[in-house]
Amino acid sequence: MLQLGWTMRKASLIVAIAACALSGASARGAAQDDEARTALFARYAEALRRIHHVPGISAAILRDGRMLWSKGLGFQDAEARVAATPDTLYDIASLTKTFASTLLLQCVERGTLSLDDRMSRFTTAIPEADATVRHVLSHTSQAPAGTVYRYDGNRFAALTAVITACHGRPFRQALAAEILDRAAMTSSVPGHDLEQPTSSLAALFEPPALSRYSAAITRLATPYATSGDSFSKTEFPPRDISASAGLLSSVNDLAKYDAAIDMNLFISAASQTAAWTTAGASFPYGLGWFSQRVAGSRVIWHYGQWQQYSALYIKVPDQRLTLIMLANSAGLGEAYPLAARDVMVSPFARTFLGLFL
Repeated sequence: MLQLGWTMRKASLIVAIAACALSGASARGAAQDDEARTALFARYAEALRRIHHVPGISAAILRDGRMLWSKGLGFQDAEARVAATPDTLYDIASLTKTFASTLLLQCVERGTLSLDDRMSRFTTAIPEADATVRHVLSHTSQAPAGTVYRYDGNRFAALTAVITACHGRPFRQALAAEILDRAAMTSSVPGHDLEQPTSSLAALFEPPALSRYSAAITRLATPYATSGDSFSKTEFPPRDISASAGLLSSVNDLAKYDAAIDMNLFISAASQTAAWTTAGASFPYGLGWFSQRVAGSRVIWHYGQWQQYSALYIKVPDQRLTLIMLANSAGLGEAYPLAARDVMVSPFARTFLGLFL
């Protein structure tokens, strides 16, 4: 507990130094363009990586759909000294939820689904009789449905059955066809179990796709668990995939995803706005995305959290600005209650938003 407290204090100090560096430059009258801000963020991201004992991080910053910066920090395999790169693959954990949101809203646009359909139409996994697709998608499906926000990845996974029904094909097949292939996310893999698929799983994809998935998985970062001020290699998280978690991707591929979102390649601008809109001030979560205001700007975000991998994805739509971070330990979020609703509890987020907003 003392170690964790000291780590958080050091992280807060890094954020404060970043703010001082930026304000000092402003006081000198120097124009703080994106290049200067990005250079500062890169320095502090590396310092925060070391403070949190994260073996490897891959990160990217985008503005107007253009890559400002992408880099690997540390190692995708610490023992073999293989450096992390922007093409390193990670299990992105709950960032998968944003993809599920898009697939569901595609169904709404096509008329094969209403968000007000009851979950009982698709699955028995949600016991509340009045819980709808909208309730599960917004983490408001419990006691009584629509009145309380409670983040629950297991309940969100029940949307897998909804996506399968409204798309008329298995979830991972819809994910590949409707998002990964459309955005040319050629390094992303809809499930780690595609490394050695069963015959029934392999039958969902053409041989070239299966070969591409197998090749991509060779770049998957080694998973690590952190204990105190050290880390050690650990087991992979569950290798399957659901609407809640399990997609493997890289920051370079997620940059393509981000650009496609901004171009409304997957769903209309109105549907995307709906996904980013909460039901009220007491709800921090829209339809598959967190939403809040920071320094006068709307910030759309999500995080991913396994013991072995973590992720952070932040968008500032009115500035067409994005940060994507992936790590091969829990260090991007384990010490901070991101599910509670405030991205600013993360020192990585505070540093980024403090520099750019």
